Amino acid sequence: MKKVFGSVLILLLVLCLGTTAFAEDKKAVPDSKAKPVAAEKVEQVAEKQGIPVAVIHNGDDVLGGTLALKLKENFRKSVLFTLAGKDTKSVRLIVESRSEFNERPEIGSVYSVVWTFAESEDVVPFYLKQELGLVNSRNVENSAAGLMNKTDKVAGEYKYLFE
Repeated sequence: MKKVFGSVLILLLVLCLGTTAFAEDKKAVPDSKAKPVAAEKVEQVAEKQGIPVAVIHNGDDVLGGTLALKLKENFRKSVLFTLAGKDTKSVRLIVESRSEFNERPEIGSVYSVVWTFAESEDVVPFYLKQELGLVNSRNVENSAAGLMNKTDKVAGEYKYLFE
């Protein structure tokens, strides 16, 4: 019995050593299927990420805040845009909003959107376009969609700034 146990133990030890040696040899051999990533593919991925956009809201009214949040949400879901950080080249939407009537803020809000382009937060932005509008609880979605469409047009017009 001791001879069989010793033989099995030696066999297991040889198998373990053989498997680790095989695994080390496998690591040393480069993968022939792996292909180097071309610079063109990296550029294509960057283009697919979308236009970097930042939404900045100033105002204390609920409907203006809802509009800004809908814009951010829509930009986040969109294939054409990505939400940008403070230190990236981006089109920036500065949304200013106020209640239309102070006594009844739930009726509607007046908003102003200014599109700018900035290299980063520390650089003075370039003015691109502006718009005024009214928003209420029924047209928040449509207003956000309209502003996204205008952002796409503005970004297309000034796409040379991203080069």
